[in-house]
Amino acid sequence: MLLVPLVSAADTTNYFYRLDYTFENMGDEDFPLEQEDYTLPLFLNNTWQSVTILNRSGDFTRAVIDLDGNLGIIMDVDDILAPGESLSFGIEYLIESKPQERPSFSMAEAEGFNEIPPDLVSEYTGHTESFTVDDPTITDVAKRAAKGDETVLGTVANLLDYVTQNTTYCNFETPRYPLDTLSDSLGDCDDQSILLISMARSLGIPAYLKVGVIIHPNIVDSDTSWEGHLENDADGIGWHGWVMIYIPPWGWVPVDLTLIDEDTGLDYIINSPEYDPNIIEALNVSEQAYIGDTLITRERIIASDLHVTIIDEAGEVYRNGLGAETYLILVIGSALAVAIFMMFRASARDQ
Repeated sequence: MLLVPLVSAADTTNYFYRLDYTFENMGDEDFPLEQEDYTLPLFLNNTWQSVTILNRSGDFTRAVIDLDGNLGIIMDVDDILAPGESLSFGIEYLIESKPQERPSFSMAEAEGFNEIPPDLVSEYTGHTESFTVDDPTITDVAKRAAKGDETVLGTVANLLDYVTQNTTYCNFETPRYPLDTLSDSLGDCDDQSILLISMARSLGIPAYLKVGVIIHPNIVDSDTSWEGHLENDADGIGWHGWVMIYIPPWGWVPVDLTLIDEDTGLDYIINSPEYDPNIIEALNVSEQAYIGDTLITRERIIASDLHVTIIDEAGEVYRNGLGAETYLILVIGSALAVAIFMMFRASARDQ
């Protein structure tokens, strides 16, 4: 009886996520905000995760969609900040997430490049602002790293061997172009992912970047960047980027280069943590200028007197909104009560 509610609760894990923004004009002149400043994300919904809005501070004017089909809402705010004025708004989500079924990868079942659907090749292998497929250096390195493997699984595993063995994790304030990551062998989660995606695309393998959040109670972080203009405080949650890559016959599979440390490229594919329920998908990046837009925003902010504070907080929601300790006490108490009741019934029968 003690195990029944715990097992049933494990099928779907519920989380709350609060995201709060504060913009403060510390200058002597009005500061005009841009639409991207007060647009909040609407997470992806699919068969393993459902994200709904619980609360928001203020109204929104309309929903927007970007080049990659990601949704957001534009908050209804005054977009001119007077000197000394501040603006705050936020949103709270309820996230319901299930573990995904992990495929059984094997080289014996691996298929060749001809098994990749042509429409996916057309849509997810092109050169973009962030994925510099046409760069001859990227193409040359990808061909050498692939080692002539005739299967997609083997090729991706070889590319992973190269990137993970030749790149050291280093956190940067903005995403980096793949050639920069390749040149100095440094990059964080999305930098290494962007490099792998560019190399895969140059070989005709469909790939794109997935950005989302990791929810875990051990994540506590506070840092200031963008020359003191941006402050981030995180409690129980961290943003993360990984690769989605098409590998026949298994289809689209997640590949994570930085959350795990494996011995081989194939192990990175097999043991990707993105099948776990605490990693939540937020948006897809394929066509949009992911790197360039971030660089432009950073330059705009640091050239101003604007100070931005972003607070992220997330955690698991237990039954009836109770915390973990309270829920566990109730579960144990219920189990003990049932056990005592069953003992009394057994004793009555013996009499």
